[in-house]
Amino acid sequence: MRPLRRHALGASVAFVACLNVPLHADAAPRPVYAPSGGGFADPSVVNHNNQFYGMSTGSLVPSAQGNIASGPWMAEGPALTSKPSWATGGGMWAPDLERISANAWVLYFAAPVNGLDANQRCIGAATASSPLGPFTPVAGGPLVCPGLADVPTADDTVPGRPLTNAGVIDPSGFKDSDGTRFLLYKTQQLPSSLRIVRLNAAGTHVAGGATSRQLLRSDRIVENPVLVKRAGDYILFASRGPYNKCTYETIWMRANGVGTNAFNAVTQHTLLTDGNTGGVCGPGGADIAEAIDGGQRIFFHGWLCGGGPCPINFDAQTDDGGRRGMYLGVLGWDSHDNPVVNKFLSPE
Repeated sequence: MRPLRRHALGASVAFVACLNVPLHADAAPRPVYAPSGGGFADPSVVNHNNQFYGMSTGSLVPSAQGNIASGPWMAEGPALTSKPSWATGGGMWAPDLERISANAWVLYFAAPVNGLDANQRCIGAATASSPLGPFTPVAGGPLVCPGLADVPTADDTVPGRPLTNAGVIDPSGFKDSDGTRFLLYKTQQLPSSLRIVRLNAAGTHVAGGATSRQLLRSDRIVENPVLVKRAGDYILFASRGPYNKCTYETIWMRANGVGTNAFNAVTQHTLLTDGNTGGVCGPGGADIAEAIDGGQRIFFHGWLCGGGPCPINFDAQTDDGGRRGMYLGVLGWDSHDNPVVNKFLSPE
């Protein structure tokens, strides 16, 4: 296998995330992919046959491909053939790409829908025979959606959600060690609720008789769940804070199962912040992919203003010119099986 080349402004940059040691300001990593215009927000990345495929927030889910994790990355156009019949106009948020089998792929996404406010969404699924698609939306209603009278019945109508009018976003597939497939997602508005529901083997529908359960409820914004199983425990990665500010960060939690409220009483540890990434503005929206060298990589986004990170007081809701670029880190595990980011990789 061809190993990843590791660069960070011409030199490898190491830091110990669990100690929160900040990088020197001039050692800030550079994004590995940051197309002009909409950028590449909320990246979902999969390594398949030593090629990397990425999806991002945007109209009909923009896609990209890289020969190695650090690039160069090339735009591949929209992944979806069309919006699903139940969705209204607007961008698709925080997609997630999952490989089901050799010739079966599923793309999850959050789309606007009638009956909810403009920024509230429901979750849909689409299928394709290759990682770049084109993906065709699954027929029928949404996969996950609040119980709305003018929306076709969803597989999961989010029982027990904190707020009756909240939408759902940030879908994330997870395959357990016994082969069971699940979908994680977030209910919108506060309090934040991260939920999980069991899927069928094809990953296209909620399994018969299954209903979602809450994994975490928080008065703070916690979103973008990604679940990894490690040494028998479940490690939940998530983003915390307002997405539009540099204080947006990546956190992780550990639990010994995925039962109701499994992560409510556990410690939330910081992994990526603007302070320990050398000044990346809002390092969140993270996803984890297998590396060519057998390790793991963590892809995440950060706000860019011009050719570099936005200033610390940047607010995407009030300030012009920001876009999110995709950054890359080497994900490792310490002697206690805690996740650490040992170095960042910059583009070739």
